[in-house]
Amino acid sequence: MNTKTQLSRSFIINVAILAFIFFLGLAPNLVTSRDPLKVGYSEGLTPPSPEFLMGTDQLGRDVFSWVIHGIRVALYVGTISTLITFAISLLGMFAGYYGGVVDQILMRLTDLIMSIPRFILIVVFATLFGSSINNLILIIGGLSWPNLARILRGETLSLREREFILSAKVIGSRSIDIMFLEIFPNLLPALLPTLALQFSYSIIAEVGISFLGLGDPNVPSWGRLIAIGRQAIFAGGWWVLLWPCVFCIGVLILINLLADALNDMLNPKTQK
Repeated sequence: MNTKTQLSRSFIINVAILAFIFFLGLAPNLVTSRDPLKVGYSEGLTPPSPEFLMGTDQLGRDVFSWVIHGIRVALYVGTISTLITFAISLLGMFAGYYGGVVDQILMRLTDLIMSIPRFILIVVFATLFGSSINNLILIIGGLSWPNLARILRGETLSLREREFILSAKVIGSRSIDIMFLEIFPNLLPALLPTLALQFSYSIIAEVGISFLGLGDPNVPSWGRLIAIGRQAIFAGGWWVLLWPCVFCIGVLILINLLADALNDMLNPKTQK
């Protein structure tokens, strides 16, 4: 079996597993009918059993239901915030194409944002503007674009001097057409793996914020359940901490493996 076949098989397996997990998140009622935030389903800290597959927490909330509904939260945060990051990072393509003042302004702005650790900025903005789930998405997406914008700028700088771009200019093609019809398709090998990693980071950021107690209390986030599990473990409720960690880490590993597979398939330098 050659390397390309192995990569394709790895890619398909990763996509299939992620698709199944996210399907559960999109339709959690197919596997559980319990409200993840409702208390009193049982006495506090009931161990895993046929009735409660992952046990219950200190207030009798069903951990299995919380974990499954947490998939939806992770998918929602990851998808929307990554789309926001992608939309803003397109400024990098414009800066690389036009250069000059536009390029200088963007680079100084990215330098300013990247000079402060991103997670600290997210915590500060969440504290200032509120930590509803939609606010968190806007904050995470709005602060995560500089790295991707730099990548798009660098790729565009190298592409704009290629012969096919110069030919398009000679025949009178509009700049917007050149960027989106000629340059953008050639950015995909660098763009797609980075977006996959950004999706992963968005989930990590939301989990971290919720773990610190700054997340939305009205959504069943994995981070909030992990924080509850940290307290439960001292009372013997190890299952409350175990299951959200397993699902969170598992999803993040799968997304990062998917990003690596995309990079190997799309980047000619890694192909054999």
